[in-house]
Amino acid sequence: ASERGVDPRQASQIFDLMEKFAGYGFNKSHAAAYALISYQTAWLKTHYPAEFMAAVLSSDMDNTDKVVGFLDEARALGLTVLPPDVNTSRHMFNAIDVGTIRYGLGAVKGVGRGACEAIAEERARGGGFANLLEFCKRVDSSKLNRRALEALINAGALDALARNRPSLMLQLPEVLKATEQLAREREAGQVSLFGGSAGDNTGGDSGLAHELQIELREADDWPLLQMLQGERDTLGHYLSGHPLEPYRDELQSLVGHDLGELDRLWGERPENERHGWRQEATVVVAGQVIGMRKRGDSQAFVQLEDGRGRIECAFFAEAYQQYAHLLTRDRILIVEGGLREDEFSGGFSLRARRCWDYVQVCTQQAQRLSVKLDLREHDVLPRFAHALQAHNGSTPLLLEAITGAAIGRLSINGGQGVRVDASLPGLLRSLPGVRTVKVSMAKPWAQG
Repeated sequence: ASERGVDPRQASQIFDLMEKFAGYGFNKSHAAAYALISYQTAWLKTHYPAEFMAAVLSSDMDNTDKVVGFLDEARALGLTVLPPDVNTSRHMFNAIDVGTIRYGLGAVKGVGRGACEAIAEERARGGGFANLLEFCKRVDSSKLNRRALEALINAGALDALARNRPSLMLQLPEVLKATEQLAREREAGQVSLFGGSAGDNTGGDSGLAHELQIELREADDWPLLQMLQGERDTLGHYLSGHPLEPYRDELQSLVGHDLGELDRLWGERPENERHGWRQEATVVVAGQVIGMRKRGDSQAFVQLEDGRGRIECAFFAEAYQQYAHLLTRDRILIVEGGLREDEFSGGFSLRARRCWDYVQVCTQQAQRLSVKLDLREHDVLPRFAHALQAHNGSTPLLLEAITGAAIGRLSINGGQGVRVDASLPGLLRSLPGVRTVKVSMAKPWAQG
């Protein structure tokens, strides 16, 4: 290979793949059939990416791990994946246009095919749904029980029917009570307490749609983490955001990159890390633990994700023994280790050397909290002071205040400082009049 101008390192990798494949090789007729199918699917993926990926996603809707991988591939192809919606979604994923896929209702855990088809059929017959009451009245209740409705709410499939998901959950008991009473009256052939009779509504409740009225109450929105947890429980992954989002600015400042930039980090590794058979680049990454598998009592492989990328971190021997207590699902970790190319997946893996819990790093390594306040807005200072009451500590606070006449700075140190935890920056950013929040933290991997 070298004599023919092929890089020896690349030739070695190709030979390793051939050697691995030899354990499961095909005869010529089998290989020819697979080659034809590979050509056909590659052509479809190239020329009809939205339709192809919608079909692939639909083929494995019940396998969450595969759905997540296919969604990543769809986004890598530049496709937009819209969330499930009872006013537009079908049972399966479908391509809306050349660049857009709509999530299938059948991929929501706890919602059966019969319920999905009943929703689609009623929508085709009577048009879209305006609110939760109309939805529950029009869709066959024998196909859509309370558990399925709660799953649809948590997945975001009913977002168009109310102000937010907590409002839908608040309305659900009363809506079900009213529609169940209506169904009992129909079965008994009684005149409705709300006026009219079951026999008067041969057109799919069009008359009762106006007669049955209850108060559809509203509630304040859930915290981001609660909403995302509902999506993970029903879809198997986060769809409208990521739990790391409230901490992204701090992690970016601390680590300097996200998991979507591993290619850049690999390309920028210093010259002394570009030699040897198994090259490694020393990097520090951060992400949330979304999965872990153990091998015996001395190895663990941890999946980290940050909403922009994913990587598997291998903890061996001493590293595993030292940091095993931190390797728990949903924990945000900062990991230092050797970044390697994964020859079989085409991505990267990390051999972990040291590890830190981000929540502990915030508390222990915070050096200064800087906040810019616009005092021209009403009650800014009292609300800011109230938010800090539960965060008394020794971390210095640098306050920049804007008034109608001037801009001033105040530095507060010592016992009058603040206690920085992971949630504080997000809490302060949510206050009216707070323009910027920045936490300066020491990097634990840079300390002796």
